[in-house]
Amino acid sequence: MVKVPGVAFVGSLIEEARKVIWPKRETVIRHTLMVLLSVAVATVIFGAFDLGLQKLVILAVK
Repeated sequence: MVKVPGVAFVGSLIEEARKVIWPKRETVIRHTLMVLLSVAVATVIFGAFDLGLQKLVILAVK
């Protein structure tokens, strides 16, 4: 019998994928919302910081 490279690897991948405990839909939605909220808050903070630095540079150049 000829061994084909990669067949055993793919078989072990499938076997390991079956062992994965996938999160429930509610958990995924909750975590997604937390990430989106965190990104939004960070965007506001960095945007405000950038705007403040911009105003300082404009003030310093005048």
